[in-house]
Amino acid sequence: MPVRRTLVLGLLVLLVLPSAGCSKPAPSATATPTPVPLEIAARAAEAMLSVASLHFSIERDVALVYIDSDGLLAFKRAEGDFELPDRMRAVVRVITAFSPIDIGMIVLGDDQYATDPITGRWGRLPEAWGQFNLMVLFDPQLGLQRVLQDGILDLALAGSEEIENQRHYRLTGRASGERMRAMTLGFIGGSDVELEVWIGAEDHYVRRLSIVEPESDADNPTTWRLEFSKLGQPVEINAPPTADDASTSWHFNNGTVQVAWARW
Repeated sequence: MPVRRTLVLGLLVLLVLPSAGCSKPAPSATATPTPVPLEIAARAAEAMLSVASLHFSIERDVALVYIDSDGLLAFKRAEGDFELPDRMRAVVRVITAFSPIDIGMIVLGDDQYATDPITGRWGRLPEAWGQFNLMVLFDPQLGLQRVLQDGILDLALAGSEEIENQRHYRLTGRASGERMRAMTLGFIGGSDVELEVWIGAEDHYVRRLSIVEPESDADNPTTWRLEFSKLGQPVEINAPPTADDASTSWHFNNGTVQVAWARW
């Protein structure tokens, strides 16, 4: 072999060998770890504690549950706004023996007001309703945040779903009826309930909650569906007009539920 060719081959070998020796293998793709359900729930509890306001809807299907001590007004659904820690406005739909009616409600701390479904006038919440205050859902000691912290048994990650173009974890589990009783104004009894919770993968906000009472009916159990939106968007909830000028008493008249308003 000519000397010139030998020198050229030798130089090529010297150039290639160092680069080959110093080369590093391409990094392998890192698998995304599966989120731990307990950590998801804990982050959701913390995130919801920081929420100052939100829009909500609550609906109950199948079995009737009454919001008044006389058993005349069965809760169906409610939709409105919370301004934490103690303000709420909502429209509450109740079922009577004759027809469904919508009642406006406003809560300002310990002051609670409702509308006359016939005239639309505001007055103090009737005594027969007791303390019908949906704010208990966000009570730090009794409400949703506390249940997420330590009230869900057999917690499991059941997958993820898109809600409002955002990915949400879907957690499943169960909770004791006694634990849920306080959060639902006593509407849920003592038997265990089944839970599903949808939690934002990025912001950790709870946007849906399903509560099923399996022992209410094996084939068609009572179900609660709660949805939360507009989390953190400011709302302004004030006392209704003329609310301090009236008190209320409820009675049936001519097949419809009416409200009699009496001046102080």
